[in-house]
Amino acid sequence: MHASVDAFVRALLSDHLAPRTAKTYGAILTTLFSFRGAEPEPLTMTDVESFLARSRRDGSRRAASARNLDLAAIRSFVAFARRHLGWMTDPTEGIPFVREAPQDPAVLSAAELGKFFEVTAGSSRAPVRSRNLALVAVLSQIGLRVHEAVGLNLQQVDLEGATLVAVRGKGGTVHDLPLNRPAVTLLRAWIDERDERSPETALFLSARGTRLSIRAVESMIARIRKEMGSAKHITPHTMRHTAATLTLSLGTDLSTVAELLRHSDINTTRRYLHLVDTRRREAVRRLEGTVPSSLLSAPSANTLLSKNAPKLSTLTPLERPTSRLRSTLDDEHGLVAA
Repeated sequence: MHASVDAFVRALLSDHLAPRTAKTYGAILTTLFSFRGAEPEPLTMTDVESFLARSRRDGSRRAASARNLDLAAIRSFVAFARRHLGWMTDPTEGIPFVREAPQDPAVLSAAELGKFFEVTAGSSRAPVRSRNLALVAVLSQIGLRVHEAVGLNLQQVDLEGATLVAVRGKGGTVHDLPLNRPAVTLLRAWIDERDERSPETALFLSARGTRLSIRAVESMIARIRKEMGSAKHITPHTMRHTAATLTLSLGTDLSTVAELLRHSDINTTRRYLHLVDTRRREAVRRLEGTVPSSLLSAPSANTLLSKNAPKLSTLTPLERPTSRLRSTLDDEHGLVAA
């Protein structure tokens, strides 16, 4: 069965599935057949249902997202087995995905992201400091996924053109992505300090001079979050959520943000809209000047009804209220997800 799983993973990679996803699917199938024991092929519905219903090691119930990932992997393998292994039935037929309760992704406010950069700069020595700052920049300013960031090679960075060239994303897609000025500055600082003698082509190197791993990035982000003292669960993907949310809050249209994040379905991007909601709040804010300030400063409702209350006809002409920067509206109104 291990040979079949290996062949399945190779088939996924040949279909341009993201290597990390293919590896995850392979691990799930290996766990499934280990859980099932040495019973003959093919799988039965009972096998699948028992596997999906298993508990975590501590006996607690597994998350719906974990169960759905398992089912997706099994369905993909069954399709492969029916094409190449002669399976005649589909043991996953009739087994539904579990509806997950919608959860807002954790995002950082503009101030929190600035603090994250400051803590990153103050918590490590050169050249690791430069590397970490450049890494946080491509995650939070460009919205790269962590596997895309660690997969970058040095020759993909065009500092003069302010572009990341041929970034490989999900589904085997390839994109050129723009860099803003802070990202260019921080990348240049890291590249200047990076060991030019290293034979490694990777942009981001570990202390051993090898390509930086995803686990190392996750550990680095977790360490900085702890030093920052944030109660939010900050991961590398939090930076991508933050890039999406702040970009929308600053007025960028939905389709442009979807294109920047390389979402195949714009509805994936749309979920960030309720976190910002800036335009409607700004529209309502502009109406503030239509209410006399003297009424708003009254100590009680009785004062509003007193004979001394000013008549609307005697009020001075209204002035357009001054609006604060859009980037501060989310935190002010409690819109940032915890």
